[in-house]
Amino acid sequence: MDTVERQFCLDMIKVSWLTTDGGKKSDCAIILEIEPSGGLVQTNAPISVESGITLDTGTHLVQGHVTNCEEDAYGYVVNFMVDDRATEWFPEYVPEFLHSASGC
Repeated sequence: MDTVERQFCLDMIKVSWLTTDGGKKSDCAIILEIEPSGGLVQTNAPISVESGITLDTGTHLVQGHVTNCEEDAYGYVVNFMVDDRATEWFPEYVPEFLHSASGC
């Protein structure tokens, strides 16, 4: 089975989602890790697990869903998966700063 390592990165990305009461929210998030099937972002607000999210890469809108959200000292760390391995996602979208985890 092919496994792709997540890569550490650093970039700003707009994330939008629907709240449990049906309202729409968005935040400028920091993308910390990326892989073809998803990634990890730091947000200022919690996003419920299984919530659908939209990530704006600057050139494309990528649909996904939240798999985990935990509060930390700086906000919320949100793990997500992109839907159907979106063709507009990594490696087509490459964050400004990218560092392979295997290079540490």
